[in-house]
Amino acid sequence: MDRFIYKEGTRVKQEDQGPSFKKLFDNLLTKIILLSVSAFLLYNVIHSADITVQKLDILKNARSEVDELRLKNLELALLLDTMQSKEYLEIQARDRLNFAGEREYIFVIPEAVLDESEKDMEMILGTNQENNEEGGYHIWKDFLLTGI
Repeated sequence: MDRFIYKEGTRVKQEDQGPSFKKLFDNLLTKIILLSVSAFLLYNVIHSADITVQKLDILKNARSEVDELRLKNLELALLLDTMQSKEYLEIQARDRLNFAGEREYIFVIPEAVLDESEKDMEMILGTNQENNEEGGYHIWKDFLLTGI
C-alpha cells in the first residue's frame, strides 16, 4: 500500500516498511498452502461431526438397553420375592421332584406310553386324515383285537 505525505508545496510518495500482504497472497505456493489447510480443517470438522453422530447413536442404544435391564431387574426382584414364599416352594417340590402332599398319590407314566397315547389320540380325534376316510369301524376293530 502506498502512502503519500503532504508537505507544504511538495508531494512525497513513501513506501510501507512492513511486509506486503498483497504480494504474499499473490504467490501461487501460498494459495496452494492456504487451500490445503482449509481443506484439512473442513475434513476434520466433517469427521468430528460424523463421530459425534455415531457417539449419540451409541448413547441412545445404551440408554434403551439400561431401561430394558432396569425393567428386567425389577421383574427378577419381584420373581425372587415370589420364589421365596412357601407356596412356590411347595409347588416346585410337587412338580419337579414328584413329591406328594397328604392324601395325594403320584403316578409316574413312562415317556413311551405318553408318545403312543398321543398318536392314539390323534387317530381317535380325527386329526389324522387317513382314518377319517376309512370310517370309525376300523378303530373299533383295532380296539377289540389289540386292546388298549
